[in-house]
Amino acid sequence: MSTKPTETKKISFDEFKLYYESTEKVTDRRLSANTWNYSICIAIIIAIAGIVKWSAGNIALFYVSLIAVLMLSIMAILFCSLWLGQITDFKYLNNAKFKLLNEMAPLIEFSVDHPNQITSFCPFEKEWKTLEEVKAAVEIGQRKIVALKSSNIEYFIPQAFRVLFFLISIAVLLAVIFNWSSFINSWKTILHV
Repeated sequence: MSTKPTETKKISFDEFKLYYESTEKVTDRRLSANTWNYSICIAIIIAIAGIVKWSAGNIALFYVSLIAVLMLSIMAILFCSLWLGQITDFKYLNNAKFKLLNEMAPLIEFSVDHPNQITSFCPFEKEWKTLEEVKAAVEIGQRKIVALKSSNIEYFIPQAFRVLFFLISIAVLLAVIFNWSSFINSWKTILHV
């Protein structure tokens, strides 16, 4: 029985390139999702302002519209939580993809005609080490996602919207509580009770 040295399998450069492109597409999808979600939050704010303006002339409608604003704000808070989850999921996916790219890089076969004559420079691994040396990469919270420091700012916008919608909800609740009799009377007027 002969013992052959185990040969490391090589990976096609085309496969590596294809996988890298899929990694870039994840980043593009995350940025596109952020733009879409931002637009939805702005639309919700405009809708809230429109509801309040529409009902401002009629006190009976104003108190009823507060319920619509409250419901819209609660839904927006939940939407912002979903948005934050999307950002985290995309970051997990990107982390996994770049980790895999780093593992693939040393195994790339660049030339079929002359195998083992060209080796990988491992650019992703070296880039990452350089970023860590200058402390540009940090672990995000307890999520075990390593990203650039400025990447944390991406979480700020949905968190700010969530706080804004929470404050709107609190303001509506306080307006209803402090004007309870007017609120009940407006419902009676609308329902003709």
